[in-house]
Amino acid sequence: MSFVFFVLGLIHLNWSIGGTFGFAESLPTKETGERVLNLKKFDSVVVGLGLMSFSFFYLLKVGYINLNLSDRLVYQFSFEITVIKHPFSPSTSIEKETVT
Repeated sequence: MSFVFFVLGLIHLNWSIGGTFGFAESLPTKETGERVLNLKKFDSVVVGLGLMSFSFFYLLKVGYINLNLSDRLVYQFSFEITVIKHPFSPSTSIEKETVT
């Protein structure tokens, strides 16, 4: 898990400095080919650093890194990871479609 987060973080940081590996394929597009999201380099930096911090956290959690942090701090960070929601993500409410 830590390795996956680290690699994803590196990919996002690569995008922030102008890399193009997988960039076009990762952004959602309309049927016309128009991008739904137009992210800035700063967005990639924030996501990349966040993913790398998750990688670090998992290394800490399994014992590869020993920092003697309080259990409360580790628990709080665990909770924060689970409640992160991207501001552009669709709402979580389920809307019924009307079939005609």
